[in-house]
Amino acid sequence: MSQLIEAFHSQITLPDVRLASAYYSILITLAKQKQTLTYGELVEKAKVQYPDSPIVQNAIAISTGRRLDVVRFFTNARNLPDLTSLVISKGTGECGPGFTRSFDPVTTRNYVFTFDWSEVSADFDGFVQHTEASIKPRKKIREDMALKLMSEHYQVHKATLPTTIRDHRELIIELIMEGLPADEAFSQMVCGA
Repeated sequence: MSQLIEAFHSQITLPDVRLASAYYSILITLAKQKQTLTYGELVEKAKVQYPDSPIVQNAIAISTGRRLDVVRFFTNARNLPDLTSLVISKGTGECGPGFTRSFDPVTTRNYVFTFDWSEVSADFDGFVQHTEASIKPRKKIREDMALKLMSEHYQVHKATLPTTIRDHRELIIELIMEGLPADEAFSQMVCGA
């Protein structure tokens, strides 16, 4: 289990954890109301609820799945229903392929809707504090340098990358700017695709 936690901490960034914290409270409310929303609606709702948070205000829908992975890690580690099943794609009306490959979203949502979430909220705050303290700070990269690093990596490895990698361009740049090496940023997108 400790290797799994170390791997988790090495792949996430502080913005991932802080956005997950904002999204978690919204997901708890949705669970209690037995509702779903799209990735874009989740981002917009967080922006309304956290107007003074620059991280939340700069959030984009394309990277929401990555932030929901933090919530999923928390719920899985505690054998709780997967709150992330409440977030659906606008285009398909269902959870993303990363979720549907492993779980039946309808069954999972029903479990989320019937679960008593009143005792779990405080646990997540402690999880966020511990996780933030465990993340090693990374050196931020300027956008122009991140673009250069992304382009260089792509040119060297394009023969082995899936054609869908271009769909993740914005998020790859964001991850590189947050201090992840280009190979890790690409790897996370290939694994998540």
